Amino acid sequence: MYLKFLGGAREVGRSGVLFDTGKERILFDYGIKIVNSEGPIKEPQLPMKVNLNLDAILLSHAHLDHSGFVPNLYHRGYRGPLYTTATTLDLSRILLKDSIKIARIKNYPEHFNTKDMKEMEKNEFRITYGQYFHVGRLGVGVYDAGHIPGSVMFHVDAGDKKLVYSGDIKVNDTELLRGLEPIRENTDILMVESTYGERDHPPREDQEKKLAEVVKETLENEGIALLACFAVGRAQEVLLILKKFGLDKYPIYLDGMAIDATKIILKYPELIKHPKQLKKMYHKVTKIHKNKERDKIIKEPGIIVTTSGMLNGGPVVHYLEKLHDNENCSLVLTGFQVPGSAGRILLDTGKFVTEENEFKVNCKTHFIDLSAHAGREELLKYIKSVDPKKVLVMHGDQCEKFSQELKDMGYDSYAPKRGEKVEI
Repeated sequence: MYLKFLGGAREVGRSGVLFDTGKERILFDYGIKIVNSEGPIKEPQLPMKVNLNLDAILLSHAHLDHSGFVPNLYHRGYRGPLYTTATTLDLSRILLKDSIKIARIKNYPEHFNTKDMKEMEKNEFRITYGQYFHVGRLGVGVYDAGHIPGSVMFHVDAGDKKLVYSGDIKVNDTELLRGLEPIRENTDILMVESTYGERDHPPREDQEKKLAEVVKETLENEGIALLACFAVGRAQEVLLILKKFGLDKYPIYLDGMAIDATKIILKYPELIKHPKQLKKMYHKVTKIHKNKERDKIIKEPGIIVTTSGMLNGGPVVHYLEKLHDNENCSLVLTGFQVPGSAGRILLDTGKFVTEENEFKVNCKTHFIDLSAHAGREELLKYIKSVDPKKVLVMHGDQCEKFSQELKDMGYDSYAPKRGEKVEI
């Protein structure tokens, strides 16, 4: 038995791991890489090619660095099952369609099309938290990963060996989601993400309060609070934070892909923490679709929750073009800004810079850390709770360093390279 790391090894992005028992072959995730530690990449980087004689694909969640290349397998002729949650399937559909659109606009090579996505959908097997199913002789347990709605970890029982694929995880609760569900079964091999193996996040409560204070102060100054959010997970959490601090008495607008993402997330209320509150907020906010509507709402103080989270596109660009000189307004970045992204450049230089635009931003700019990834202490707590015999560290910019630290703590740990086979 062996694991082959096709991507997400000593890097963040294009996650993909093949598990071969000699009889069964399953693929954990198959994503693309859009950015690296230096910044955005000219065109998406792909995972290594995998032979199509697979028994199953197990998809942990909808983010493109995990799901973004799955349709290519169907493009190449794979017709086997894809196991994941209903939320992940529906969310990945809108993200994958968007990636096709971007590929056409930017003239990237097209590795799959909507026909391949339909073929993928024909082979969907919808699973949920707490479920147990079989792929050949392998028993697979499904656990809530706490990362975004529908995200899961997989526990695979291969008889002599038992392994866990974490995908992306969040140990502590957020306003939107419960923290991950602990894995109680014996585990020989743990494949764990290490995005924040280097550092911890500031206390969540403090960040929520800071967000509420910035919004309130902006509205009191007759300004507009422009909240730049990732469409999946972050926009919904921000809506709940606004409600929590009583800011839902002000006009709130929802714009961009976050509208469809919220609608999908509400289809599966059992997977989120406060479904009734999110539903109320979704029905209460005004949905914005056109530039004419955008130009109208910025004439009065209000709160705009919109995409994209790193300012690289989406309606937030239109709002910034109109509001950047208004010192009474505030721009709030609610997630990590990758080096080289428009959001990161803005934080570093005070300027909004893209291929189409360059201007100084005079409205107040704030960064709020609402990360959906486990911080360092959360990761250590998680690894301790799983108590594996061996840890394989992946999905991080400092995998080797984090792995060495785990070794120093007494774990048998290793950070595999891309393309490497690890025998079990």
